[in-house]
Amino acid sequence: MTQSMETDLQTGLVALTPPPADRYNDPAEYLDFARPITEKFLPYDSRSTTELREVAEGHDSALERERALWEVADRDPSGALTFIDHVIGTEVSRDVRSGALWLALRSVGSESLPTLEKYTEDADPEVADWARVLIGDITGQQPQRLYQEAEVEETGYFDQTVPLIIGGKVIMVMPGVGAVRAVLSPLWFDSILGRVLASTNAETIRTDLTIEKELKGLHEDGTSHYEIFPFRGLSVEYEGNNLEHNYLSETMRPFYPSGSLGQGEVVEVPVSLGRIALTSLARNGEVSIEGDGPRAQRLREADMPFVQSVRGRYFGWAAVNLERAFDRGTVGAGDVQLSNPTDPVAGPMTNAKLYGSFRGKAGDYTGSGKYTLNSIKCHGKPDGSIDVVENGAEFGTD
Repeated sequence: MTQSMETDLQTGLVALTPPPADRYNDPAEYLDFARPITEKFLPYDSRSTTELREVAEGHDSALERERALWEVADRDPSGALTFIDHVIGTEVSRDVRSGALWLALRSVGSESLPTLEKYTEDADPEVADWARVLIGDITGQQPQRLYQEAEVEETGYFDQTVPLIIGGKVIMVMPGVGAVRAVLSPLWFDSILGRVLASTNAETIRTDLTIEKELKGLHEDGTSHYEIFPFRGLSVEYEGNNLEHNYLSETMRPFYPSGSLGQGEVVEVPVSLGRIALTSLARNGEVSIEGDGPRAQRLREADMPFVQSVRGRYFGWAAVNLERAFDRGTVGAGDVQLSNPTDPVAGPMTNAKLYGSFRGKAGDYTGSGKYTLNSIKCHGKPDGSIDVVENGAEFGTD
């Protein structure tokens, strides 16, 4: 997304356009700290396109259906729109359908507009709301969102918690093979690295962000594995209610030399994560905020009380347990650890880089018919410490 100083700042978020050519006169400008200059690597997924289409339509697992769909789109983005549209119309999983709407935009940009418009009145309100958000990014116009009211709870450390949909790639260097590229669909990303929850407070959103990763059922007793990442940085404003964030997280993380998360001895490893995002916030009075207590009142009085939508990019290093992945037949939960190529222990095991983009929006996560701003509780505090309480319901506000 680009901003024109003369016109685009008057409308805020603008239509998707190619980056200005005058930024790329020097070939060095084509190089990127996250994305490779080419994606012509050996594919991780060796299935035929025909087989992938069959899996996308008929597999019992929503994760496998989505994974196959994203692989199809990656191989032929411009030719996949019809099939993506078909999947959105026939799929039963809300998560797969919502992600496929984003996949349509990722694949063909503004050409996906007619497809997205078909679902703005979908029977599933979250699917309809996602379609509207994505249309707003294409047209540059503020979308007419599905919800006109928002609920906020006084419990919890954060004013808002937003689950992110994350797509991307992982480039793994395999001994004797070379660089191999895998396509990470949102559900596959969640199953490998954990569902990501972005948590913010209205007063500090310009400088602070807390990210939670949750790997459900990873531990032997069936409980989830949580990691908390505090991000800090700076933000700049576009048209008042659009913030561009540049954030960095640098923390000491538990790293398992066994190659499997939670197994064997553990060492502390410094991990850095980069994140850039463009966030659209609600203006004061734009949405009715319900709730009793100081938090609700504070948000009702705030100039920009909560995030309406966010989109951005990420990058990080990882150690992939290739031996375990080969035994399983796929990369699964606990096989990938965030890593640091300069660390004496984790460095020699660092064999992959993760990069891609993400999406998030305020939504209805309880079926109330309203935005539920912080109904999903983060199992951590703004300082990055973990605070796990049963069901996440008893967190007190700071």
